[in-house]
Amino acid sequence: MLYVCVYIHTVNTQIHKCIELKSNGALRDRKGGVCGCQVLEDTCLFPFQHIVYLVALFVTAFNDRTTSLRMPQMPMRGGCFQVSEIEEFRLQGEAVVLRCPKTESLLAKRGLLHATGHTYHFTGADMDTLLPNDTGRVRTQGHRLWFLPARTTDTGNYTCIFRNASYCIAGTISLQIYQNKDPHLDVISYPNLAFPGPNGMIVCPNVNEFNRTGQLQWFKDSTPIVLSADHNRYHRHMDNALTIQNVSPRDAGFYTCELRVVINDVHYKVTRTINLSVPGTHWQCKQSLFLQPEIIFPSSGDIFEASIGSNLEIPCRVLIGGQSADSTEVTWLVDGLAIEESILKGRAFLRERTRGSHIELKLNLLELYEEDTRAVIKCVTQNPWGRQEVIAQIKLENNSTWLVVGTAGATAFFTMVFIFLYHLLKAQRKDYILAKQNTMF
Repeated sequence: MLYVCVYIHTVNTQIHKCIELKSNGALRDRKGGVCGCQVLEDTCLFPFQHIVYLVALFVTAFNDRTTSLRMPQMPMRGGCFQVSEIEEFRLQGEAVVLRCPKTESLLAKRGLLHATGHTYHFTGADMDTLLPNDTGRVRTQGHRLWFLPARTTDTGNYTCIFRNASYCIAGTISLQIYQNKDPHLDVISYPNLAFPGPNGMIVCPNVNEFNRTGQLQWFKDSTPIVLSADHNRYHRHMDNALTIQNVSPRDAGFYTCELRVVINDVHYKVTRTINLSVPGTHWQCKQSLFLQPEIIFPSSGDIFEASIGSNLEIPCRVLIGGQSADSTEVTWLVDGLAIEESILKGRAFLRERTRGSHIELKLNLLELYEEDTRAVIKCVTQNPWGRQEVIAQIKLENNSTWLVVGTAGATAFFTMVFIFLYHLLKAQRKDYILAKQNTMF
């Protein structure tokens, strides 16, 4: 409901009215109502000024409505939009930091992340609010939740909650802390695929939150990797990557990057494990065709429609036959780049599910931009026996319906304004005639 404060200055009287603009276009005087807006003291609003004033209010209300429409459709519980964050798997005794990247992305796109007048806090697995502190083992600092160090008892769901006068957004993170990594390598490791060739690279993921005290140390299957010799096949690349020369299937295995960090004068260890797969090259053509994965949805060129500002989900379903899901990679590429390196960075995430002989990888786009319709978005699957890719196209929904509705609404609004002004001027003329008659007597 939209209310307008109108200050009417006539010959004999001054009226401060609160007019209710009803959804059916009618005007209703809210007698004795409080508008909550500033009265224009000692100001005579002529008819043209009335129009400008009311049009400005109409535009403001329309913009507010448009902004609310751009909020992605998300489930709501307890008055808060619910966001499902990515699961985290970590090891006991290490420094662990949690954040809510999807929630932060939603807030940043609306200019709310660093705005004033809001609260941001975490609740623990027991639903108790975790208060900011700098000394506890579990502490919150800004938009981060730290475990220094983590324990297996920290396993559970944690929620980051943003709240202001207009929005409440809650992101839930599932944290699993393991006592040691060896029995759980397949779960805690990050998959990486490299094909035989001159060079390959492994990146140590998710370590930018930490201030390091030295360089990363690398291990292959728990054996330290020597990086100093010039003739060595392993070389350090920048600060967080390892390059391998002359990649072959024998390079497959589990690689671990380890760094040491200091937080409040206390030393902690942080590790990440990467599962590198390198397919072989010597297979018969007949066997290759039979064992290669097949994308059964979408078909190349399928169109997915959505409106600007809305969220969009595109599934990619792959048939792997009788092969192991571990030997099949499925991913989404945008203009040939991974999601986190593309124009979708920070506003899209992937969710994978394996069922029998099928792998489904969903591309979840939190907020659609117009530029996304011009991107080349591919679902790519490959295993040691073959590769396939399909292109999915994004198209904007037809907004002609909204244009018609908006035009009709604007027409009704201006008709209402002119009716209002007609009655206003009629009252002014009546006051003027009465005043003239009084002067004659």
